[in-house]
Amino acid sequence: MNKKPLKLTALFLFFPSLAALAEQTVDIEIQGIRGFRAIRNTDLNVQLINKEEMDGSERYQHLVSKAVDRGLRVFGYYESSVRFERKKRPGKRDLLIAHVTPGKPTKLAGTDVQIEGEAAQDENFTALRKNLPKEGELVEHQTYDDYKTSLSRLALGRGYFDGEFKISRLEISPETYQAWWRILFDSGVRYHYGNITFNHSQIREDYLNNILNIKSGEPYLTAKLSELTNDFSSSNWFSSVLVQPNVNHKTKTVDVDIILYPRKKNAMELGVGFSTDGGIHTQIGWTKPWINSRGHSFRTNLYISAPKQAIEATYRMPLLKNPLNYYYDFSAGWEGEKANDTDTKALTLSALRYWNNAQGWQYFGGLRARYDSFTQAKVTDKTLLFYPTIGFTRTRLRGGTFATWGDVQKITFDVGNKAVLSETSFMKVQASSAWIRTYADNHRIIARAEIGYLHTKNIEKIPPALRFFAGGDRSVRGYGYKKIAPRDAQNRLVGGSRLLAGSLEYQYQFYPNWWGATFADSGLAADDFTTKALRYGAGIGVRWASPIGAIKFDIATPIRDKDNSKNIQFYIGLGTEI
Repeated sequence: MNKKPLKLTALFLFFPSLAALAEQTVDIEIQGIRGFRAIRNTDLNVQLINKEEMDGSERYQHLVSKAVDRGLRVFGYYESSVRFERKKRPGKRDLLIAHVTPGKPTKLAGTDVQIEGEAAQDENFTALRKNLPKEGELVEHQTYDDYKTSLSRLALGRGYFDGEFKISRLEISPETYQAWWRILFDSGVRYHYGNITFNHSQIREDYLNNILNIKSGEPYLTAKLSELTNDFSSSNWFSSVLVQPNVNHKTKTVDVDIILYPRKKNAMELGVGFSTDGGIHTQIGWTKPWINSRGHSFRTNLYISAPKQAIEATYRMPLLKNPLNYYYDFSAGWEGEKANDTDTKALTLSALRYWNNAQGWQYFGGLRARYDSFTQAKVTDKTLLFYPTIGFTRTRLRGGTFATWGDVQKITFDVGNKAVLSETSFMKVQASSAWIRTYADNHRIIARAEIGYLHTKNIEKIPPALRFFAGGDRSVRGYGYKKIAPRDAQNRLVGGSRLLAGSLEYQYQFYPNWWGATFADSGLAADDFTTKALRYGAGIGVRWASPIGAIKFDIATPIRDKDNSKNIQFYIGLGTEI
């Protein structure tokens, strides 16, 4: 009586040992399938077979046939057949060749997709229905599944939380090689925003409410919550922003909790850079991102380099109507520069109002005042200017610190008059545009253009900061920093009343994060827009898309210079290229 269990136990132990001894004795090769996706999917299904089964037996051939059938069915081939051929290979495992005959493909004969509920009147669902496959197209299970997924995602993203598929079938007729989509989606009612609450915020709630892009009672939209998170983050008042939607199926509403954690009251920034034009420079910034419950902020910035030093302090006052897009900036600063026949020191004041719109444009207008004590060429003077200013800017960049797409537009108008506190009358207009575009992943084009016009009867009373100079890394390469301008009888730089500059640069990516560049620049700083005053430069360079931004090295030389200059200029810079 006791021996039988012992024998059975021994037998059960023996069978696993046999399986363990099994090993791969053949390699498999699939032939006869066309189309990359079909080949890949079939190969993946065959590779799922346990290698211990790869012995070339009828069982293994049966498993391969099943795997091939699974791989082809999703592409509309429902009657595939496989013929096997085994080849001996000296010194290698035998090769088992599966000759596949996919059979006649099944094609789509019709699509019946119906939407019920409130989504039936939703234009987004109407647009999705226009993306249905056409009759006669090959049937693909993935296309059908992707469409169902798109319907579900659209429903959830637009607040149809009770949506469900009442019918969802992919019907196949093997006899006629035809297939039909049968989908009936009932969206139910669309949910609306319910209560919206703020937590942990140090900013007044009325200011926060005017940042909100949603209101209680509006239809729910997931994308709006993402925008909301970005809006509150961009205020710089908070270290983190957490938006929690809470779905209430009874009331068909979504309550939104916005959890805001204040930033530290003080922040310091330190930056060190180098450019050939200005040498080593240091920048120190101190910011108070919020001072009071109305979101007022304060920042200072100190810039130090060999030719130029500057310090500026700015107090920002957001407006209750729209704190993100409407605000005042009050600034005071001191700047000094000593280079290229220029020795100047200035005190500056400004009071500016800013407006930002949804298209990315920023408008500003206000008053500036500056007191300059300067020497330019042989003229030494002191000037007080008080003048209104307006401007427009827009910056669009994609690709992080090394932009692959983007553009920047700027234009400013300054007008001063003796009748209103200024010691001299003038009008100045300056506009610039820069573009970055990347093609075929490794071809990059950068174009820049700038124009300036200064009208005054006495340019010697205009401080150097408001005159025009050209040349340098951001202007006409091949010439030194601000070395292009009208000169006096002693060949000292005076500065011009006209500015024109343009640049076209082509870059090619020859290694990950490394780009070669070739460029041509042209421009003038003069008292008239004349071709005679134009200067030309060209050169080559290298760009490194470093973790901290674009680092560039350029070599450039003047082209057809009227003074027969043959100098070669070297430029090294860090930062955005536009």
